[in-house]
Amino acid sequence: MARSCEAFRRLGARMSGARTDGRPSFQVIPSIRRLGDLEWALKSKRQTILLTGADIANLPLLAEKVHRAGKKVLINMELLGGFGRDEVGIKLLKHYFKVDGVMSTDRMRLGMARNIGLYTIQRFLISDSKALDTTLRILKSTRAQAAEILPAKVAVDVLPELRKVTSIPLWAGGFIQTAEEIEGVEQAGFNGATTSERRLF
Repeated sequence: MARSCEAFRRLGARMSGARTDGRPSFQVIPSIRRLGDLEWALKSKRQTILLTGADIANLPLLAEKVHRAGKKVLINMELLGGFGRDEVGIKLLKHYFKVDGVMSTDRMRLGMARNIGLYTIQRFLISDSKALDTTLRILKSTRAQAAEILPAKVAVDVLPELRKVTSIPLWAGGFIQTAEEIEGVEQAGFNGATTSERRLF
């Protein structure tokens, strides 16, 4: 328990602001699967919120709430309910729904999103050595501005290999439930982490 409390204290101490060692700030990105958790994220010092549980019916209101709190809105294009994933739909995300960035596994859709000014994050699930080889190959040529690697425990183990092929910001995600795990992701050298555990917001 004492170790967990200390980890939370250290996590809270770096929730916002620039680092003193010159490196980019490490980000924790709340992933809102249950809309009841959004208020926790809005009251936090986190700068970006991933609206995982949104759909096209509630996205305008949710995005407005996030922006009113002075934060950026991310959505996962694969998980956005009712969303048409063509060029018209992607333009609507920016101009009507007012999102700031998108996540996807689809390079083509990420390319369309980047072309209209959205921040783009490519997602990779590393389930075995073949998936790792595919991730390394795609990362070498990706035009996405960042990448999320899942699950976090595997991401930490393979980060040195990932860094051999790309210099874009890398986030870890999936099954992050404790402050110690967040700390491990940061110490490994990631630029950020996504989590749906509201105690970590």
